[in-house]
Amino acid sequence: MKRLLSFVLLLALAVPLLASCETNPSGENSGESLAESQTEESGMIPDENAKILWNEAFADKASGFENADEVYKLTAYSDGKELESFDSVPDGDNRYIFEGEDKTRVAVLSEGYALTLPGTNIEADFSLGALRSKYKGEGYVLTVTYEDQNPYGDNEKGFKIYYDEWLARYLENVEFLTENSIRRTRAAGSSETLLPGFVVNYYDMQINLASKMEYDYYSIAIVRPADSYEHFWLFVLKSDKKMTDEIDAVVASFKELEKKGTPVNSVGSYELKIPEFWNEETKAYYNKIQNQTTVDFGAFYEKNDPEYVKWLASEEALNNELDIFMTYYHIGWYGSNYTKTDIDLNFLNAQAGGNGFNGKPVLELTYQFSTTNNGLGGYTPMYDICRGRVDAQFRQLAKDIKAYGKPVLFRLNNEMNTDWTSYCGMQTMLDPDVFIDTWRRLYDIFKEEGVDNCIWIWNPIATSCPYSNWGDQLNYWPGSDYVQMLGLTYYQMNNDNLCESFRQMYTELYEKNTPWFDNFPAILGEFACGAGASVVYDWDKQQYVPADNIELKRQWQADWIKGMFDCFEKNQNSGYEFCKNIKIAVWFSANDYVDINGVSTVNNYLRLDEGVPLALQAFREGYAALKARREEQ
Repeated sequence: MKRLLSFVLLLALAVPLLASCETNPSGENSGESLAESQTEESGMIPDENAKILWNEAFADKASGFENADEVYKLTAYSDGKELESFDSVPDGDNRYIFEGEDKTRVAVLSEGYALTLPGTNIEADFSLGALRSKYKGEGYVLTVTYEDQNPYGDNEKGFKIYYDEWLARYLENVEFLTENSIRRTRAAGSSETLLPGFVVNYYDMQINLASKMEYDYYSIAIVRPADSYEHFWLFVLKSDKKMTDEIDAVVASFKELEKKGTPVNSVGSYELKIPEFWNEETKAYYNKIQNQTTVDFGAFYEKNDPEYVKWLASEEALNNELDIFMTYYHIGWYGSNYTKTDIDLNFLNAQAGGNGFNGKPVLELTYQFSTTNNGLGGYTPMYDICRGRVDAQFRQLAKDIKAYGKPVLFRLNNEMNTDWTSYCGMQTMLDPDVFIDTWRRLYDIFKEEGVDNCIWIWNPIATSCPYSNWGDQLNYWPGSDYVQMLGLTYYQMNNDNLCESFRQMYTELYEKNTPWFDNFPAILGEFACGAGASVVYDWDKQQYVPADNIELKRQWQADWIKGMFDCFEKNQNSGYEFCKNIKIAVWFSANDYVDINGVSTVNNYLRLDEGVPLALQAFREGYAALKARREEQ
């Protein structure tokens, strides 16, 4: 009897179990779907909002994104702002982040792409959406940019010139990699099978001896449609471990979409923050220049020659001493190590020593992370700075500047958005973040050493080069906690037959910088108008030949200077908003030279002296009038 009861109980338990496993004729589960079953097992619930925004074009079956049912969290942005409702998505720069079980699918409609990222809980930065998208996951940061600014032509030859000059120049330079202790984690290569329909060039490297760097591995992919040279995509992945498989998976998941909307920079105007730790003398000087309506003038004097400084202020020249003395210092000089500072306090006190009120010139100190006067091709200090190897020199520099005592206009690493400085992005894995990291490192060391007399100037060149989104000046911005003045540099070299006026040039620059830097007082950290020279380079003959319009260009130079002073006189008037925030202007008073058959020959006259009498007279008259207006106020 007991055996019979046991059999009956066993049968009763078995029947529901068998029923739950029974399938219908189609082979599908007769109850919940497989996806629902897996959802219950994982404890994850699909985000119903994903169905509103999901498009089958976003799918990536290989990564587990076949449809919206496989999305467990949706985050959507429009013009940089996170959406709270999905019932009516506005037209604009729309970007969607679909989070799956262990990966994340991103769709950027305004730039026309979708891709899958490793991991979940991705932090997306779309603040500079017109330039780049940045995704931060566990142990990595991926930056994606769309590039279509090749000036050499949308063809195979033009693309090769652009690629060799501005993308691969240092990524493929063995000498550069060796001198900076960078090793490849796999051989550089090219693939047409990783992403069908595209040519993918890839570079994978590790920065050795970089324990102080958060990310010391780099994987870079340049992704171009196989049948077009009109545009390409740049992927820069930096990580705390080797991620060659992961970057390959990201590239393989990439899909071009139909573009909808226009990408925008949503960051708005950067906030001006005045440091509380400044001493009273520096605060007073900054307050003075921030509120003045006239312009202080200064110069970089060729070779820092004290005799030339004296002459330029004499009755024979300007008949007035300039307000600013500018000089350059480098982190090292052709093989010198980082054991001491090059700052000469006696020289600086003799030539400057001003505070804006004592009648002496205020010091503008331009400091550059270069050991070769920005000669490129081999060593750059940038990686050693990240490694912490230059901290001792930075601390000595900080102590010297503090000992100088008076306010310092500290212009660090000017013209970083170029291809000719040793701290440009081309030298740092196409990653402007390295520039930001090194800037902040020096700034923090100054604070630690109690430097309270430094006004930090961020000074890009007017036109970013390489022509690109990834290399645009805004990608180099260190942040409002680290900068107090905007530096401007736009040279009129007068090398062709069209001499744009000061007003034209700096209106263009003002419009480029608006609205990002509306809150910042500006300094023309260095600028000038050239007058050409007795020789000019003939590109057809590939040699220098005698110039035939010397006098005309010297007249243009003088007219340009007159127009500049006229703009500064009217800087509070309607139509002159472009120069309203310019408080200081520093003329680069040094000629350009070129070696011709072993003889150093002037290639362009920028220096104010007897060689350009018309320019010298225009500057003398304009500066005298400016000083007279200042005294009236």
